[in-house]
Amino acid sequence: MAAGDEVTSPELWRCDPDELGELLQEKEKKAVRLLQVEVLDIVAAIHRGNVGKTLGHRNTLGMLQDLLRLSPTEATRRYKRALNLCPSQALTGETLAPTLSIASEAMRRGELADSQIDTIVGVVTRLPARVTIKDREEAEASLVEHAKRYTAPGLAKVGRRIHDHLDPDGPAPSEHENQKPRRELSLHTGRDGRLNFTGSFDSETGTLFSEILSPLAKPRPAENGTPDQRSVSERNGDALAEALNLIADSGKLPTQGAERPHLTITINWDMLRDRLGVAYPHSGAPISPEGVRRLACDADIIPMVLGSDSVPLDVGRNERLITPALRKALIARDKGCARCGRPPRWTRGGTTCSTGPMVGILALTIACSCATAAIA
Repeated sequence: MAAGDEVTSPELWRCDPDELGELLQEKEKKAVRLLQVEVLDIVAAIHRGNVGKTLGHRNTLGMLQDLLRLSPTEATRRYKRALNLCPSQALTGETLAPTLSIASEAMRRGELADSQIDTIVGVVTRLPARVTIKDREEAEASLVEHAKRYTAPGLAKVGRRIHDHLDPDGPAPSEHENQKPRRELSLHTGRDGRLNFTGSFDSETGTLFSEILSPLAKPRPAENGTPDQRSVSERNGDALAEALNLIADSGKLPTQGAERPHLTITINWDMLRDRLGVAYPHSGAPISPEGVRRLACDADIIPMVLGSDSVPLDVGRNERLITPALRKALIARDKGCARCGRPPRWTRGGTTCSTGPMVGILALTIACSCATAAIA
């Protein structure tokens, strides 16, 4: 069967693999790519004559979206292909060669897929103005040659190497970027308590972020040697969670409300013990009792007893009122029990009485079991 012959589906089923491969390439080249070239020529003519506004559309992009029912993204891609790979017209009426003439010739031979064209256009048009015309043409020719072997992602890598060679310093940051790097992070908590976020960092912060996650996101085989079954995105998520724990344990976070970062969780004791029900932190997102138990493993726990109307009846604390350092100071000053004079070891860290409302060394005395009340 000749490659250019018209065939129907039943006939295709009888073709051998080699014939199907040749037929696929031939139809892609003649029936798809070359027809797309004709479409781009029409788009270029519409743009030159400002036909979109003449026919009542917003512009050429609007006309593509309205007549062909294209998405804004696809309409923009076709528009950029037409501008860069189709001939244009000077003010004098003279026909001008395409901006990317080498890629245009390859496109008209059916050698480039749409995604390859978009990559080549993006790479060449983003080169800075200081790059010479000769270097631009060489870059374009290199990309077209590599397109014979690489798909769009491979061409993008070639494009990055070209930029590194022709523009090693990269684009100069604007005065605003120098003054304040652009960093954005949007957070949204769903009804199930999961936190979804999107954002972007400037290059310096992005590099730091990647370097922090990289060692934490490495595959970790199981103890029996089974390979890590997590996907890359799952490993990155686990790495970020681990990084947050390391940050929380660093003790360097700023205070909020005169306290270090803390989490207030309300849960019934029976629920915590039986692992049934849900707990609610102050943010309002529910947490399972099992999750509360995991949080409690690495936390200082301050219990609070609530009455029937959720009125606090008693609030605990995460350390003794008299710290070890303050007790050492009392022992150095009083040399033992302030009432009976017994040595410090008799007090066994026991009773330390306050003589005033302030907790400080001047308002404290140390006492053993012989005294259970404050000493005036």
